[in-house]
Amino acid sequence: MSHQDIDAAKLPNLLQLVDILKRKSCEIIAKRDVNGHIDSNMEESWHSINMEYYNHADEDKFIVVQTQKRRHTLKPNLRNCGFIYRGQRKEYPHILSSFARDEYDSQGNPLVLKQFRPKHLRSNLLSEDFIALLLTNPLSMMFDRGIILEPEKRPFFINMNYYGLAQHYGFKTGVVDFTTDINVAAFFASTISVGYDKYRPLTDENIKANPVGVIYVHPIIPDLTFKPIFPFTTIGLQIYPRSGAQKGILFNEGTVPIEECVLPFRFRQEVGISKFIFERMHEGSDLFPKDSICMYAKEILEGNDVSGLTFAQNMYSNQDNLDENLSDLKQENIHVNWRKRMYFTHNMLHDFDQDLKNGMWEQFCNQIYFGDSQVGKKMHESLLNLPKNPAYQVYFNINEYSRLTYYWHSMDVRAKRNEVNKMSIS
Repeated sequence: MSHQDIDAAKLPNLLQLVDILKRKSCEIIAKRDVNGHIDSNMEESWHSINMEYYNHADEDKFIVVQTQKRRHTLKPNLRNCGFIYRGQRKEYPHILSSFARDEYDSQGNPLVLKQFRPKHLRSNLLSEDFIALLLTNPLSMMFDRGIILEPEKRPFFINMNYYGLAQHYGFKTGVVDFTTDINVAAFFASTISVGYDKYRPLTDENIKANPVGVIYVHPIIPDLTFKPIFPFTTIGLQIYPRSGAQKGILFNEGTVPIEECVLPFRFRQEVGISKFIFERMHEGSDLFPKDSICMYAKEILEGNDVSGLTFAQNMYSNQDNLDENLSDLKQENIHVNWRKRMYFTHNMLHDFDQDLKNGMWEQFCNQIYFGDSQVGKKMHESLLNLPKNPAYQVYFNINEYSRLTYYWHSMDVRAKRNEVNKMSIS
């Protein structure tokens, strides 16, 4: 039976489906290896295997997990999580990344390469410009260089997923969003997007057109789900709060195989439930917390130019033809600005400094869990106190930022001086 032929009246509503999935999740957790369950006498360590599944942390914490590259990700706590979820207001034949959707027309028919290539190029360059900007954030520089946390005496690297951050700030990418939080999936399954970071509850007209929503689930298998056999990766907690608020997980391919990888659970849309979920998430503000980078992401997305350096790097890495790429961008009304550089300007650094004054760093640190051992607690305390550590003042003190970005800073000063000169001449 096609999903279009499903009788909505015979389906549970969304709140009923959430309860069903929570019960199924509990069943999966109960079947996990009994030897891996929490031992009340166990001393946890950030070296522990599978600590994201077996820990004493609160459910809203992000667990420090070591990757194969000996860096560390901040993964949502999976102790009481049996599923990864994706919510959609409407069911489609395929689960596609925003990038892959450009390969189809409005009727769902595949396009030929020359038809979707200009959109792909535009999307790539805009997201790469955004990532280039993020890399000059002071905390990005600090994490990239590694930090020393007491009592450890070696560099500790927290992995930032910049491509995943681009996805969460509205850029078209080749990954698909999932979440470990059923309530997050329920929000996206029962609301409609009406602009950048803006959603509203469904109306009778919306439901009449699409009466059936869907929650896709992937059962979490500790030894498989985040291994190469399944291309799921963690975005989790990042320096900017949005991905953490959404408990983000990414599927790293453009198309998610339904039935093979995820199972669809359909539900009946209802106006009252949509409004309830919308208000429970404070009109979406819980999932899209405001920070200074939102405005700059929006400017890049709505702009009509890309930086020359990003354009050149993209062309070189893909072995593209210069004239073809310029022609493709012209179709998308995008101009290559050879003078443009992506870096945190003086104004952006002031905005970031205000983020820090508003408690951004403390909020970030207080969500992180190193384990309940004395070492883990000391590492957390050391992380929280980095702004007071003289060795890291350059990353937290606006008067020191020019030492990090002296080249970009001087360019910014020269640009401002030139603007003043032009104004005085005119």
